[in-house]
Amino acid sequence: MLTWFICSQAAQAAAGDLDPSFGIGGKETTDLKRSTDIANAVAVQADGKLVVVGQVYKNNDFSNEDFAVARYNTDGTLDTTFGAGGRVRTDFPGLAAVASAVVIQADGKIVVAGGAFPLFTFAGDFKVVRYNPNGSLDRSFGSGGIVTTIFPGDGSFAFAVALQADGKIIAAGTDFVDFNPGDMSDTDFALARYNADGSLDPTFGNGGTVTTDFFGTEDDALSVLIQPDGKIVAVGSGNDPADFYDFAAVRYLSNGALDTTFGVGGRVSTDFGDRGFDRAHSAALQADGKIVTAGFATSVDGISENFAVARYTSSGVLDTTFSSDGRTQIDFGSCCQDAWQVLLQSDGKIVTIGFPNSEGSDSDFLLARLNSTGSLDTTFGIGGKVRTSFGNLNGGAQGGLLQADGKIVAVGFQATSSSGGVDFALARYLSQ
Repeated sequence: MLTWFICSQAAQAAAGDLDPSFGIGGKETTDLKRSTDIANAVAVQADGKLVVVGQVYKNNDFSNEDFAVARYNTDGTLDTTFGAGGRVRTDFPGLAAVASAVVIQADGKIVVAGGAFPLFTFAGDFKVVRYNPNGSLDRSFGSGGIVTTIFPGDGSFAFAVALQADGKIIAAGTDFVDFNPGDMSDTDFALARYNADGSLDPTFGNGGTVTTDFFGTEDDALSVLIQPDGKIVAVGSGNDPADFYDFAAVRYLSNGALDTTFGVGGRVSTDFGDRGFDRAHSAALQADGKIVTAGFATSVDGISENFAVARYTSSGVLDTTFSSDGRTQIDFGSCCQDAWQVLLQSDGKIVTIGFPNSEGSDSDFLLARLNSTGSLDTTFGIGGKVRTSFGNLNGGAQGGLLQADGKIVAVGFQATSSSGGVDFALARYLSQ
């Protein structure tokens, strides 16, 4: 009878279901130290452990905001061999600091990128930190484990990081050329490439850094990819005077020069048809060289904001085999819906992860899965969509990955009624 019950339960599991072998019923939350803790990204180690990064601060004191890193065992429990009880906090004295992205090197070292800046301004600098596998700072990297990169503008911030096959590190983000709080700023795509010891690679761009302007106003790189041929793709948004904000992508040669075979002079911008605020947060590279991007598209009147996905050919042209014109939107029925991560399954299906930034009770983890043609995959969740609530307060997913076994991990935050206020939140889903 017990055997029949177990088999029956297993048979009912479906793609998009929470994985009951992870955390509590597929979900896990972590309070780092009775603090506000927000997870932005996750990477998986060769042993299956998950490294989650974000920021931590207390009592709304952003001047004491620090990089936060936590490592989890494969079952969702904190790995107590990492840092202090599974947690690490890195302080940048006198600055607010946010960790945006993470990658794991082949030797198990952990590379985290983000920024540190004075309170209420982004006039700070790229920060790249490398940790040993036990969570201690890697003193062989930069200055005591930390690298600071200064761009020529009023400040900079790194939103993304990637590893080249040769071990060099690429960080991508924004150079605040002319930062004007409360008014239109001039910002550019910003990339930096580092050698294994954290020094800037002088063979890349101008002494190791590259900046790229789209339209003369606000251009931000939020994701970065390394192609097998060594070319680098940065994706984000550009403020086009004609169309307002558009999805934006740039491809660079391995030396940092613009790849003029991509788009127009190396650049591509895409409006979702309503001349609204469109921004790509994440990108993924298909085996055939096509580039999938995901973020949000907002109507010009601001009434609707949906998950938005676009796919480009390897030459930077919208792929018309995807949703007929290369673009699609996904509506979960909430406001302010934003995809923060896009993932590619081995079968070609596309997973998007995000949340509705409504700050209400419907602000939950949102996942959608598309077929390779751009249609919703109705075998996933309900009609291709999954919504996961951690409680009646607001939360959301801002990062994710696919495990080697195909399971989907999403990470983000969840507001709580405790004095801390917000916790790291993780969920793991079955993919089939």
